[in-house]
Amino acid sequence: MPGARDALCHQALQLLAELCARGALEHDSCQDFIYHLRDRARPRLRDPAEPPYREALLVYVQLIPWFRFRAKKNGAMMEGLYKMPFGQAGIGVHNSIRRQLNLSNPDFNIQQLQKQEQLTGIGRIKPELYKQRSLDNEDGKRSNSKACGKLNFILKYDCDLEQLIVKIHKAVNLPAKDFSGTSDPYVKIYLLPDRKTKHQTKVHRKTLNPVFDEVFLFPVPYNDLVARKLHFSVYDFDRFSRHDLIGQVVVDHFLDLADFPRECILWKDIEYVTNFIGELRSSVTQLKTLTCVSRDNVDLGELMFSLCYLPTAGRLTITIIKARNLKAMDITGASDPYVKVSLMSDGRRLKKRKTSTKRNTLNPVYNEAIVFDIPPENIDQIYLSIAVMDYDRVGHNEIIGVCQVGNEAERLGRDHWSEMLSYPRKPIAHWHSLVELNEDYKTKTVPKNFPEISFVFILLALIQCSLTSHAQMICHFAQDPAMVHYIYQRFQVLEQGLQKCTQATREYIQDFQEFSKNISVMLGRCQTYTSEYKSAVHNLALRVERTQREIDYLEYLREAEVCTESEDKMLAEKQVQGAEEEKRIRTLLNASCDNMLMGIKSLKIVKKTMDTDGSWMKDAVRDSPKVYLLIGSRNNTVWEFASIRAFMEDSTKPAPRKLILTHSWQGTGQVIYKGFLFFHSQGTPNEIIKYNLQKRTVEDRMLLLGGAGRALAYPRSPSTYIDLAVDEHGLWAIHSGPSTHGHLVLTKIEPDTLGVEHSWDTPCRSQDAEASFLLCGVLYVVYSSGGLGPHRITCVYDPLGTVIEEDLPNVFFPRRSRSHSMIHYNPRDKQLYAWNDGNQIIYKLQTKRKQPLQ
Repeated sequence: MPGARDALCHQALQLLAELCARGALEHDSCQDFIYHLRDRARPRLRDPAEPPYREALLVYVQLIPWFRFRAKKNGAMMEGLYKMPFGQAGIGVHNSIRRQLNLSNPDFNIQQLQKQEQLTGIGRIKPELYKQRSLDNEDGKRSNSKACGKLNFILKYDCDLEQLIVKIHKAVNLPAKDFSGTSDPYVKIYLLPDRKTKHQTKVHRKTLNPVFDEVFLFPVPYNDLVARKLHFSVYDFDRFSRHDLIGQVVVDHFLDLADFPRECILWKDIEYVTNFIGELRSSVTQLKTLTCVSRDNVDLGELMFSLCYLPTAGRLTITIIKARNLKAMDITGASDPYVKVSLMSDGRRLKKRKTSTKRNTLNPVYNEAIVFDIPPENIDQIYLSIAVMDYDRVGHNEIIGVCQVGNEAERLGRDHWSEMLSYPRKPIAHWHSLVELNEDYKTKTVPKNFPEISFVFILLALIQCSLTSHAQMICHFAQDPAMVHYIYQRFQVLEQGLQKCTQATREYIQDFQEFSKNISVMLGRCQTYTSEYKSAVHNLALRVERTQREIDYLEYLREAEVCTESEDKMLAEKQVQGAEEEKRIRTLLNASCDNMLMGIKSLKIVKKTMDTDGSWMKDAVRDSPKVYLLIGSRNNTVWEFASIRAFMEDSTKPAPRKLILTHSWQGTGQVIYKGFLFFHSQGTPNEIIKYNLQKRTVEDRMLLLGGAGRALAYPRSPSTYIDLAVDEHGLWAIHSGPSTHGHLVLTKIEPDTLGVEHSWDTPCRSQDAEASFLLCGVLYVVYSSGGLGPHRITCVYDPLGTVIEEDLPNVFFPRRSRSHSMIHYNPRDKQLYAWNDGNQIIYKLQTKRKQPLQ
């Protein structure tokens, strides 16, 4: 182990020497440190008993101000790189270690080291004496920095709104990053030290001299501008890999700019940024390997997916495209991969989705989209965790690798997320490398404070390598009784905490054992109760079965007697029902209306329209002169005329009122009764709607049963399935159906409740029928042969039997060229309203009194 510690010490000291030699640390003592390391092999004036670890500790103590000095001297880009993570606590640690080293000890002090430098440094060439600093660099930067073009921008401060206005005009002479000899540049802007507020320009394709002309605002008080720095990062966009950093521009000391806070036009060189962090990371990885901290870097494969966000709909779509070179998880050398996507917020999983499983492959292709609903105000608070899993039929599914995208992710994950937000409604696809899901995951996805962690790790490695002997360390700490007492107290606190934890664990175990006992007792009781309940239910089932057999036997014995008695009772009930039905029909069709049709006196053509089908009518009950016109067999528009005169003459005023119904009618069997329009609803086989014309709302609706609406009521009128009629007794419906064998069915409807009062199967056939109407409760059906005539009434049905066909002479209608579209009787006017071939006709009737009802 001493050899390994010496190698580790040498590795750490050599790394710091490379940092100084490279120029990453600018300090006057940097060259002295290099020479000190170079002269380690020379003879030095040192006590042989001097512990070797004190040299490394001294180097560590002297290096702490260097890192803090570097943080003060450089710009914002290197500020986090060398700043101690514990802030002002670094000074305390510095002084504490100096006290522990006991630098006043004559065996090891600064004077001895300086004396050694004087003895061993004679004749040595110091390159810093010949180094020339650039006079053009105002902030002390090195003269050999590589320029990557120039950036032109304008700065202005709005004192009223307290905002820093930054307008990026253009960039010139950018280096080519693509194989085509061009770049796809864009600029990110930060107002340091705040990195949460970020602005980004649009990407300009295939150009080395982009013109941006974009304005960005940073809310910042004027007094805070002294401590703020404006940081521009110029990137080259790459769709399927990490974006390349072209260079950076840092602007500070805003108050020293000419014309500030007025508009200032600036040209700045875009400085080349070396991959210093990557080299430092590799060195730290080597140090971790020496200290047995790191794990093997295994290639787990890559995953390609695209992100697309729609801010207006609040929808985030991640499309899993494909994966390649996945790690083999099965003994067959392949895997059964699928992808699981988790929506995370503050370390908590909100939702999860997964793709299908691809069997026996290491290069699966998915092309599956996963959608999450995320409001725009919450898009900055969430991130996505994507895990590629290996499906296992037996056992748990194993994780092949994971990656993250979001504002809290690192490198490509954060850039991919930012690019998605910069280009909404556009899918952005990238390849992402998979890493293991363990403690190394955070180190593999470089954290934000990676430079701080790396340098702190180097310093801790120096401390670790300095403690080469446990016995020497004990002797060293023994020189400081206060430190020993402090460590002893800390051990006592730890022991007390362990005792409390052990006691609490024992109490938890005891409580859990008691709880387990109680559960076992309760489970035993439940099993006992269950067996008792099962036995009781079984006995009850047996008793029910026995009782059922006895009931069946008794019914068999009384079957003959019951059958005889039941037949007598049924016959008596039928007679009673027949008498009640006849009484109810007599009551329904009272003798107040005793007229019957004898013939047609005359006709009058009131108006002629261009439509062959339709209906027109007046209110059958109310004393109203209004006339209603319904054009067509399928429509939802009703025309209301003030009178029959206004209906006959179109030029008469007032003009007709147009009523738009909420439902369309079907057929020509509409009627108006007590201010309500009753019609057959279009698109339904048997629905009747009661519509309020004044309120223009549906008052009620009903369904006619018995197969109504499944067959045409009048074959000569091919659009009417249900015909509604009104007479002195109220509202009627005439319809047919498959179960009526081609005969018409007459149904009496209660208009207030839309309830069916009674239905009669009539002897009138629907074949060759073109229309029908009711007069005083008697149904008259009009037939025609071929639709050309003659039009006559050949079937009459009276539910009371007072009117029969033998008593009624043949009633002929005047010959017309086509069949009637509708014929309705108005009980108030005692005449028929008809529609024939676009003509609106009124038929005046000749009636006589019916025979008295016996």
